[in-house]
Amino acid sequence: MRRNALHPVAIAFIAIVLAVFAVNASAADAWRLVSDKNGIQVYMRHTDDSRIKTFRGVTRMKLDNLHALSGVLNDTPNMPRWMHFISNTREIRRSDYLNREYQFLTSLPWPLADREAVVQLLVRQDPESKGITVHVVNAPKLLPPAPEYIRIPQMQGRFAFMPTGNPKEVEITYEIIMDPGGYIPAWIANIVLKDVPYFTLEKLRRVVVRPEYQSWRDPVITMPW
Repeated sequence: MRRNALHPVAIAFIAIVLAVFAVNASAADAWRLVSDKNGIQVYMRHTDDSRIKTFRGVTRMKLDNLHALSGVLNDTPNMPRWMHFISNTREIRRSDYLNREYQFLTSLPWPLADREAVVQLLVRQDPESKGITVHVVNAPKLLPPAPEYIRIPQMQGRFAFMPTGNPKEVEITYEIIMDPGGYIPAWIANIVLKDVPYFTLEKLRRVVVRPEYQSWRDPVITMPW
């Protein structure tokens, strides 16, 4: 008689444990709606590999000139007009039109001291949908540390501009995960970051229709209209 065979009850118990683990793992990776106002939805996701939550904002708007979004993204000195908590921006270098390096200075609410982020912006377009994604990639080693600022150790995100199929309508998504570094508890950082997608998209909607961006024509990106 074999002594090492698992009892059917034990097999059932293991199956239940594995099922619960799978459900919890997928729930940890799921997006949860945390705010829906003024046509902007904000979602949150928390994964086990980070103490900081990821936040995503989504909105839709009509634009006669979709190139205007590219004009806003290329107007480096005026990025603080619409990027929430950003007080100053500087383009470090640009290897080509689609690959850029930036220094962002933040103006964060108490108790967070102002900080500095160094990132790459990688612009990519899907040839079929004509959707545009701007990847924000953490790159803290591009510049030597500045003693007057706390260098943000982790900042990742993306802007996505996707034609919806409706006439002259685009869906805009802004997603960010940021560890501000220093001695900031994760729960405080998450409270602050929750507002970033909403206010960034709300201000972007107002800025992109300004007259100075309406005549912009992007030399690389193909627009769907």
